[in-house]
Amino acid sequence: MSLFVVLCLILCLLLLLGHFGLPEPYLPGPPAPDPDRIMAEAAPYRFEGHSGVCFILCHGFRGSAHNTRSLGEFIHQMGHTAIGVLLPGHGTTIEEMTKVRYYHWYDHLEKVFLEERSRYRKVVLVGFSLGGMLTLDVAARNADSFRPAALITISAPVFLNGFYNGRLVLAHPTAALSGIMRIFQKEYPLDKKLPPGVQRQNPWVGYMDSMALDAFHSFKISMRAVRNRLGRISVPYCSVMAANDQTVSAENQFYIYSRIQSREKRAFMLLLPPDLTNMHSLLTHHYASHKVFHFIRQFIDDTLDESGQAENGTPPLMERVKNIFRRNKPEDLIH
Repeated sequence: MSLFVVLCLILCLLLLLGHFGLPEPYLPGPPAPDPDRIMAEAAPYRFEGHSGVCFILCHGFRGSAHNTRSLGEFIHQMGHTAIGVLLPGHGTTIEEMTKVRYYHWYDHLEKVFLEERSRYRKVVLVGFSLGGMLTLDVAARNADSFRPAALITISAPVFLNGFYNGRLVLAHPTAALSGIMRIFQKEYPLDKKLPPGVQRQNPWVGYMDSMALDAFHSFKISMRAVRNRLGRISVPYCSVMAANDQTVSAENQFYIYSRIQSREKRAFMLLLPPDLTNMHSLLTHHYASHKVFHFIRQFIDDTLDESGQAENGTPPLMERVKNIFRRNKPEDLIH
């Protein structure tokens, strides 16, 4: 066997190990964090509304409930209930995050969804980044039982690298080696010193200085299963993403949009001006947030109106159409 063939085999083995990693036993779920240990502004929230409609908002990887709070407050101002979850391992210390995996996050969000589903007429799932992927997964796995009324995702990934939609995507080349890296270290320092003013332009609360490799690897390898389940989703869907997102490739939006089976689906892509942010955290971005909120509100109003859930006293869309025909003769409607 030639040296070239041996080297190729070694390279293939390294890539396989880097992608899949070594198997590990199932880890028990972590206990709920002590409120005193949750970092400032990272705690989960609940804003009770009066419309009978509940929105469950889920933050992203390394983030916290703070990063969805402004959208939660906006939705609450519309009269709806807004619940911001804090995923296991988040909002406390990076050491806690090294103990959690994707299935812990999924179980937590699904538990909240099923609990609230019995208390409200309608429940809408809203997810940012990792939270968006989780909401897609919850909707797909519950497609035959307790489906959400609608889905809203912001900057949601279902892949990091690969060949998608006719082009090669390499958003995170080093992610291909996460299965090997996690063997040698639990935390990966990010060492990203943000220029002065960036935090004011795009406020974000979470683990900025390091990343838990075990948790990241679990997040990465779970994407394939989520992609395979996208075709089970048929509820109204709204997607928002920045075309120049530096964390999640915009190809993700095209991929998700083309594979879900929803008849009612909308996608909003915006191009952000260069401002030293990562163009990813759209819910708190000083330039993008008001545009994102406006688009989401249109989707919410139209979706709830068509399902008979309009809370401002306006008759649902089909009822308004029927009223027009009651008031007018057929020939009066022809112009």
